[in-house]
Amino acid sequence: IAPSFKNFLSHSSFNTKHVLDIGCGTGKYLKLLKSSGFKTDGIDSSKTAVQMTEKLLGDDSKIVFVNMFDFRIPKNKYDLIISVATIHHGTKRQVRNLVNRIHSALMNRGKIFIPLPNYENRMKWDTFKKQKEIAPGTFAPLSGPEKGLPHSFYTKTEVQKLFAKYRNIKLSLISHGRWVIQASK
Repeated sequence: IAPSFKNFLSHSSFNTKHVLDIGCGTGKYLKLLKSSGFKTDGIDSSKTAVQMTEKLLGDDSKIVFVNMFDFRIPKNKYDLIISVATIHHGTKRQVRNLVNRIHSALMNRGKIFIPLPNYENRMKWDTFKKQKEIAPGTFAPLSGPEKGLPHSFYTKTEVQKLFAKYRNIKLSLISHGRWVIQASK
């Protein structure tokens, strides 16, 4: 669990404690949130990850196998939506559309915690020693475990524009070369 997320959680309050984790992976963030009293929902494009998360959390969590860019997020449902190291795995257009849908899915004063890769750090990642630009600002590694997987990278100005609909934006650049976006609706 990222220290920046633990800090965010300790300094935040939530009305209904209902979270959606986009790209929940093995469920470690949802497990932490569930132990803090949250009702937990998650999505992932890996059947194995969904099964692992379901096993970790139990029957009362709603975990769905789906592509995040195709998932219909219910409007005004969540007071927290997180996506750690996930939503940048698409073109910038796909990411922008998803960020807008996330905004609609938040309840009034709902919060987000979303890291995105910093454009300037792109060449420092070992995965991107050999890469191909597949859309403006979106690159795919040519080898390794993420071969062919799109990664969109962002400048500070692009992040600010992407989250312009949100309020109380807190933007920080962490040592791993990621922007951490904390904001509310």
